[in-house]
Amino acid sequence: ENGTAVSGATPSTASRQHSSATETLPLSSTIEPVLGYQKPAENAIIKFPIFNYHHIRPMPSVASSTISDRAFTVSPEGLEAHLRYFKDNGYQVVSIYDLLDYFDTGRPLPDKAVAITFDDGYYGQYKWAYPLLKKYGMNATFFIIVNNVGQPGVLTWEEIKEMSDGGMIIGSHTLSHPHLSALDDEQLRKELVDSKTILEEKIGRRVNLLSYPGGDYDERVIQFVKDAGYQAALSVYKIIEQSPKFRYTIRRFHADDWLESITEKLVNY
Repeated sequence: ENGTAVSGATPSTASRQHSSATETLPLSSTIEPVLGYQKPAENAIIKFPIFNYHHIRPMPSVASSTISDRAFTVSPEGLEAHLRYFKDNGYQVVSIYDLLDYFDTGRPLPDKAVAITFDDGYYGQYKWAYPLLKKYGMNATFFIIVNNVGQPGVLTWEEIKEMSDGGMIIGSHTLSHPHLSALDDEQLRKELVDSKTILEEKIGRRVNLLSYPGGDYDERVIQFVKDAGYQAALSVYKIIEQSPKFRYTIRRFHADDWLESITEKLVNY
């Protein structure tokens, strides 16, 4: 299946996803109920697996890489096996905005819904992941470290804009990938606000999603994320349950190169 269609996307998802940088989007407190749906309780639980990737590239050799390098690498063949598994087994790859739409309106997610994200903005995400996502008609969210853009092995602004124009969602991974809880208030605000502003200017669309560097946050960080205008933030946990009360700590799995890293998470889903 070719093209850039967003599998499982709803009209509200598409409108939010492709909004211009200057358009004001509704926040959760102002969204009106959707006819026929009931907004879930704040502590409602829903199963929704999100798989997170970093490097997409040929697997480096043991001699030329560290254990960490290999742990954060998925080969193009490995990624395609993951996407093919989703498609062949009836999983519907939707966006993070579909989850937020459920939180805000109660609009149900499709059966067997999953989501895909990429952190750090490595070049292989454009060279290998983006074409594969288009091949399978799937969507993903790419979280960009703004100060790294254009460096060797990292996406350029042109590539980021192309992916955004092609239906991918762009989010912030901050300016410089610090541990946010260790920053003072001024530094924290700059990492959150400036990265969001720059990304919006470069792609011409609103940037509403944040991925915490290293999964690091605390209550102060969450409040600053809200104040900066993000609609949600994502971390990393080894569970598939999501809840409106965890809107700013959305859970994700780390994806490995082997197919079992995906299938074992979906056994009871």
